[in-house]
Amino acid sequence: MDMTKAWRISSFLIAATSVGMLFGCANYEVNTKRGNIPGHYIRYEMQEADRAVEAARQAGKDKACPAEFKAAEAAKNHAYDVFRACHTEEGAALAKQATALANALCPPQTTMDITPQPLAVPAAEPTPERMKYCVSLDIEFDINRADIRPQYHDEVAKVGEFMKRNPTTTATIEGYADEVGSADYNMQLSQRRAESVVKSLTNDFGIDPSRLSAKGYGKAKPIADNTTDAGRQKNRRIEAIIDCALDVKDLAQPAERLCMTLKMEFATDSAEIKPSYYGEIDGVGEYMKKYPTTTAVIEGHTDNVGAQDYNMQLSRQRAESVVNYLADKHGIERSRLSAKGYGSTRAIAYNTTPEGRQKNRRINAIIDCVIKK
Repeated sequence: MDMTKAWRISSFLIAATSVGMLFGCANYEVNTKRGNIPGHYIRYEMQEADRAVEAARQAGKDKACPAEFKAAEAAKNHAYDVFRACHTEEGAALAKQATALANALCPPQTTMDITPQPLAVPAAEPTPERMKYCVSLDIEFDINRADIRPQYHDEVAKVGEFMKRNPTTTATIEGYADEVGSADYNMQLSQRRAESVVKSLTNDFGIDPSRLSAKGYGKAKPIADNTTDAGRQKNRRIEAIIDCALDVKDLAQPAERLCMTLKMEFATDSAEIKPSYYGEIDGVGEYMKKYPTTTAVIEGHTDNVGAQDYNMQLSRQRAESVVNYLADKHGIERSRLSAKGYGSTRAIAYNTTPEGRQKNRRINAIIDCVIKK
């Protein structure tokens, strides 16, 4: 039996250091996560660059002037790379440059036009007292499961706190499935996924059920290719239609947070950590030493090859190997660490192919974020 590592935390990876960090919220807007940067808010310059490039694409400028379009898109991607590396201001500045490039693509040719043009009336500036604030919810699910992954609890909490603060808002929670399985089963599964979010908002945050509705769409409306494991994972999701709020009084900007993630893989039928992953675990150890109030839950997983009891034991051993490394090498108190094994019960890919089984042989790590001061 094989195993893989995968992580699903509300944080993201910094490619060079394997450290996921969230960002500050000056000049912010709600994060749609187009750039794979988790968190509640993001600098508006980043997503403005996304919108400018996408608008250019929709206008056909990727075909009308392909070289210039590629340059604008590359500038936007570079801005995100710099932003992920925690160079917030530099990334935002580069994003503004990318926006300018995208907006300037394919300038129209000068033509003789004697038709009088209507006088442009400048749009009215938004009234500060009527600022609009919105919140989004993006959750993915394991195969054939409707329970919310632990790493998404902060996402649900974000919606719960928003709706408590704005008691006139309502939300429609939409559940979806991939295309594997019968249409009836997927419809029922997607409905259960939506209802699990509604239940959490009701039970954990006291949101009145009359303000919430759950709707399952089965395999309809896919957002990714259902022929790949990665695409099917994206389609096993929740989307939410949540009212925006006007005139939010004393809206506090979210504090800048730091988060850590862990990404690992194991050899088949083994709980031994590969030396290539020592650096990633060392990063977690240094983070937990620097922030002594943080805790971590290490979750081990397997594919479906082998007996259920054996897989459960093996997944536990994989989690414990990481806990032992952090405790023995970095001196992290074991009271701050816990190991859980889930066997093959929480698959993120289908076990029908070697590639799918590899993805399921994994470690998830749920590590506390901290407020950056």
